[in-house]
Amino acid sequence: MSKLTDNIDKARAASRERFETAREIASESSIVAREKMSESKARAAALLGEGREIAAERVAATKDVAKKAAAKSEETITNSPLTIVAAGAALGVLIGVMLPKSKAEGKYVGGAGRKINETAKTAYQAAKDASRDQISELGLSNDNMRDQFKDMFGKAIEAAKTAMAAAQSAVKEENQGKK
Repeated sequence: MSKLTDNIDKARAASRERFETAREIASESSIVAREKMSESKARAAALLGEGREIAAERVAATKDVAKKAAAKSEETITNSPLTIVAAGAALGVLIGVMLPKSKAEGKYVGGAGRKINETAKTAYQAAKDASRDQISELGLSNDNMRDQFKDMFGKAIEAAKTAMAAAQSAVKEENQGKK
């Protein structure tokens, strides 16, 4: 039996050795896995931080754009309130035209709407005729205005040519003086 006992002892020793080797490999693998998890966690935290920074920057940029738009709107309203009123009226008319007419509206407001429309057309035509008459009195016909524009444009070109020639002469004189 001593041979059997020796074989059993050898098998136990070999098993212990394999078990210890397996334990060491598992321990090393566990350490590597923990390190990889730690690296992944650090990368995720860094990406999250970057994402928060980018989001904060975009929110700040959006706020700036909104502030600028509000300031521009306020400036427009302050500098040209009649334009805003006219735009509001035009928007109201557009919305009114787009909405379907109800029977009650036709019954109670239809006549007034036609009268307002006719009055507006008459006022427009009167303004158009008056401005045409005023332009005629000033002698500003299309041909006359076109001729005046051509004349002014020609004079502007001549002035630009003269200025360019004077600038070239001044540069030449300065360059000759340096030699």
